[in-house]
Amino acid sequence: MPRQLLIDDHIEYRGEALHRSNVDGPQMETKRHDFDRFTGITLDTTNRWAASGDNQLAGTSDTIAISEVQGGSCLITTGTVDNDSCYMSSAIIYSAAKRAVVEWRIKIVDVSGVALFVGFTDAKYEANNSLAIHYPDDVATYVAANCAGFVIDADHSTSSIMCASVKVTNTTPVDSGVDWADNETKTLRVELDTAGKAVFYLGGVAVGAIASAITAATLLCATVQAMTRAGGGATTVYVLSYDAWQDD
Repeated sequence: MPRQLLIDDHIEYRGEALHRSNVDGPQMETKRHDFDRFTGITLDTTNRWAASGDNQLAGTSDTIAISEVQGGSCLITTGTVDNDSCYMSSAIIYSAAKRAVVEWRIKIVDVSGVALFVGFTDAKYEANNSLAIHYPDDVATYVAANCAGFVIDADHSTSSIMCASVKVTNTTPVDSGVDWADNETKTLRVELDTAGKAVFYLGGVAVGAIASAITAATLLCATVQAMTRAGGGATTVYVLSYDAWQDD
């Protein structure tokens, strides 16, 4: 058996290996890895998540809390007033300079009533009625100074999931060509490299890239930002899993 195994892409487990322990002994990742499966009794908003208080719950009657469903989840319930917004963010510790990657698994109950930004940004929260990037009244609006993520917005003229970023000045969004249906769960991944490039993946498939997406040295948080749209009152978004990696 060789002491070093070289793999150019990935390892795929099949058959019985999918349903039982498939690794004997420890695997020590060379990247720093943070994750949450939201299996706790309550969401840790003291040491782990910025997801409570006036800044994060900026709208009217917003809530962000553990929801005890199969496998665990965090439930974001947006405000009761049109354009109310709320935010769930990590510490500001990631950067393209360290090849940061974030992956969220998310379910939207009613796509026609919500705007969502998912990815990396330079602030844990924005003012009420704002997301890092969104499309109020079908106008692309860039609020963050540095960010890269997915945007789905009921106010946008297209129902496609958009790949978007800001590098001090606005970049041109990329249409993923993928729509989000009601009650559908999607896995969204944003990968940054040391040149500030962002590559966007849906369900493990690359759907867009922005070559100069973000300032490489800028520190970022991983974030999910949600907003009520279409005057339909509160809507719900389930955050089912979170993973983030970057180089030591």
